[in-house]
Amino acid sequence: MPFAMSTGNGQFGLPVTITVVTTWFLILFMFLLFKIGTSKLEVIPGKIQLFLEVIYGFLEDIIGQMMGSWKKKYFSYIGPLFLFIFTANIIGFFPIPWFFMENGQLTIAPAFRTPTADLNTTVGLAVLTTITFLSAAIRTDGFFGYLKGFLAPIPIMLPLNVVGEFAKPVNISVRLFGNAFAGGVIMGLLYMGAPAVVPAALHLYFDLFQGLVQSFVFIMLSMVYIQGALGDSEYIEETV
Repeated sequence: MPFAMSTGNGQFGLPVTITVVTTWFLILFMFLLFKIGTSKLEVIPGKIQLFLEVIYGFLEDIIGQMMGSWKKKYFSYIGPLFLFIFTANIIGFFPIPWFFMENGQLTIAPAFRTPTADLNTTVGLAVLTTITFLSAAIRTDGFFGYLKGFLAPIPIMLPLNVVGEFAKPVNISVRLFGNAFAGGVIMGLLYMGAPAVVPAALHLYFDLFQGLVQSFVFIMLSMVYIQGALGDSEYIEETV
């Protein structure tokens, strides 16, 4: 599917870009998928329930290996984060057309744009991860304990420690954006140069394989940052 850049002017005169529309669509799609798939759980699962159980088992293993006892607390963040990024990365793989009039002519263009190819989306996701690991650090060491950590191992390391902390969200946001944007641009150029002979293998790589890898990398780095903030502390289940 050709790569479509968002104009930034919104749709129907409203300040809603194609990135926002795609994000809303993905949220609605996942909501309906999980709502339908979990509405009637069976001992012998049907196709949708089995599919969701496979996804749950995959994420449970990965998050459990990284987070240990903290899996119970952070699964509800890391799991949906992975699913959103993955579906956002692969939305361009599906040829969903959109028809509109431009200069009196009927024009066909992709209905959706890869949200992760928009820096606003990846920065927003990085901010969520930053809030998560900062809150974990403050909860573990206290606010002043967290600030004191910037002076470790010696006070002269303060500037480097501050830069390192700011580099975390920059790292995960720019990495995801760069890969998604570059893949879309490459496929767009190939379609303009040779639209009839673009091999399906490139779609499989840029849309599916790379989408899966980058989703995995984002959540792995997020869990590394969160685990680093938690240190050696153990999760104690909260009771009401």
